[in-house]
Amino acid sequence: MDWERLFASRILDRGYDYYYDGAVEDLKYSDKFISAHVQGTEDYEVEITLDDGEIVDMDCSCPYAADGHHCKHMAAVLYEWSEAKDNEIEEATREYNITENKQKLDDILQLIEATDPKDVHAFLASILVNDEKQLLRFRNFAIKELRPEDIQKYKQQADRITQRYLGRDHFISYYVANDYISEMVEMIHEDISSMMDNGEYLSAFEVVNYIFVLVGDVDMDDSDGGRGELAEEVYQVWLDLLEKGTPEDKRKMFDWFTSHLDGSVVDYFEEYIEQIIIEEFNEKEYEQDKLEFIESMINYSQNNWSEWSRQYQVDKWAVWYLDMLRKMNASDEQIEEVCRKYWQSSSVRKYYVELCMNRKDYDRALQVLDESLNLDNQYSGLVLNYYYQKKEIYRLQGNQEAYLKQLWQLMLEYGTRDMDLYRELKNRYSKEEWIKQREELFKKLPKDAAIDQLYKEEELYDRLLEFVLRSSGLSALQRYEDVLIKDFPQQILEKYRDEVSQMARYTSNRKQYAYMVSLLRRMREIDGGAQMVKEIADEWRSNYGNRRAMMDELRKL
Repeated sequence: MDWERLFASRILDRGYDYYYDGAVEDLKYSDKFISAHVQGTEDYEVEITLDDGEIVDMDCSCPYAADGHHCKHMAAVLYEWSEAKDNEIEEATREYNITENKQKLDDILQLIEATDPKDVHAFLASILVNDEKQLLRFRNFAIKELRPEDIQKYKQQADRITQRYLGRDHFISYYVANDYISEMVEMIHEDISSMMDNGEYLSAFEVVNYIFVLVGDVDMDDSDGGRGELAEEVYQVWLDLLEKGTPEDKRKMFDWFTSHLDGSVVDYFEEYIEQIIIEEFNEKEYEQDKLEFIESMINYSQNNWSEWSRQYQVDKWAVWYLDMLRKMNASDEQIEEVCRKYWQSSSVRKYYVELCMNRKDYDRALQVLDESLNLDNQYSGLVLNYYYQKKEIYRLQGNQEAYLKQLWQLMLEYGTRDMDLYRELKNRYSKEEWIKQREELFKKLPKDAAIDQLYKEEELYDRLLEFVLRSSGLSALQRYEDVLIKDFPQQILEKYRDEVSQMARYTSNRKQYAYMVSLLRRMREIDGGAQMVKEIADEWRSNYGNRRAMMDELRKL
C-alpha cells in the first residue's frame, strides 16, 4: 500500500519524527481498521479505516485534522503500523521456514532409512571425494577429533574463498563483498561451532583467528561494514571459548592476544583484541601479567606511533593501567605516581580529578582543572568540560560566589545551546531579579549566540517574531511557527509572502515550483491566508504565465 502519497512531504517528515521518537502507543490493527494514541502537545487518537488493503478514511482528534487534513499523527501511526506488519511478515516467514525444513528433514531421514546402507555409503563417498569443505565437516562430525592436517585444510579453505572473490587487481569489490563475508561467517557458524561442540577449543581458536586476520588484511570495499559484522562474530566465539576452555587453553589464548598487538593485525581489528584483553582474564593469576602487558603497550605506543596517534594510544593504555592498579588495591601514592608520570595525558588528568572527587578533595580537583585549562587551551571541547566540572565542584563546595561566576562564564561563552545551563542560571535568582539579570545576559551574549532559543524559553514571543522576520529564508519561521501562529498570524503570512515572492523571481525548475505551492497550501491553513494565497496565485499567473511548469504546479493548488 502506497500510503505515503496521501501526505505532504513536510507532514511525512514530522510524522516520521513522532514515530521514530516512540510517540505512537497502544497500536491496534486488523484487516479493517488501525487505531493508536499519539503523544504530541497533548494525546491524540487516530483511527484509520481499511477496505481490501487500501485506506478509505482517516481521522485524528487534533485540530489540524478537524479541518479535513491528513496530519502528522496519522502519518506516525501508519509508520508504526508498517513496521508492525513487516515484523509480522518476517515472523510468519521464519516459522514457515522452520516448519518446511523440519518436514524436509523428516522426508530425507525416511529416504535414508529406506535405502540399502551400502548404497548410502557409496553415494556419500562419491559426494565427499569431490567436496573438500563437506569432507572436513563430515570428518569433524563423525570422528570428533581434528588432526593438524585438518586444521591446515580449514585455513586453505578460507584462502580459497578469499582468492575466489579477489578480482584481477587483487581487490574484493563492493558488489561481492557481502557474499565474501557471508561465506566466512558461514565457516564460523558451521565449522568453528562444530569444533567447539566436540571440545576442540584450541583448534577452533586457531582457525577463527586465521579467518580474523585474513579478512582484516584483504583489500576490499567495506562500505557496508561487513568486516565489523565478521569481527563481532569472532569476538563472540572468543567469549565462548574463554568460558568453555580449560585454564591451560585460556592461558594459550591470552598469550595469542597479547602477542598480536604488534602490528600483525590490521589496526581497526586491534580494538577487538584490546577489548577482550582488558574486559576478560579477570582472574587473580592474570593481574600482574595484564599490568606488565599494559605497561609494555604504553612504551610501544610512545615509540611506534605518529604524534597524534601516540597521544591517543598513550592516553588509552595509561587509563587502563590505572584501572588495573585500582583493581589490585594499589595505594593512593602509587596511583598518583603513575598519574604524574603521564601527566601530559588529558585522560589521565581527568581520571585523577575523578579520584579527587571520590575523596571529596575538591580543592585538589580544582587545582588540576586549572592546570588542565592551561595545558589543553587549544582544545575547545576539553576546555568546556573543565569549566563544567569547575562549576559543579563550586556547587558541591557551597561556594556560591564562584559557582555563580562560573555559571555566567559558561553561559556567555558556550551556553546558548544548553537550555539546562540557562535554567540553572535562572534558578539562582528570584523572579523579579531574573528579569534584570536576563536583560543583562542578552546584552552580553556574542552576536552569533542562538538567542532565539532563549526568547522561546522566556516566552518573549514579540522578540522571537522580530528575530524570525529579520532572518533570511524560512528556516527560522518554520522552526518557531507553532508558537507564534496563534498571536501573530498576519505577520507570519506576510513573511511567507515575502519569501515565496522572492523565490518566484529567481526560481526556474519544477521541483522548486512544487515546493513553493506546498508553502501556499500551508499559508492557506492560517487565518486570513486563503485570500492572500489567491492574490499571490493571481499575481504569478499574470507575471509568470509563460512558465509552463509553474502554471502546472499552480493548477494543483
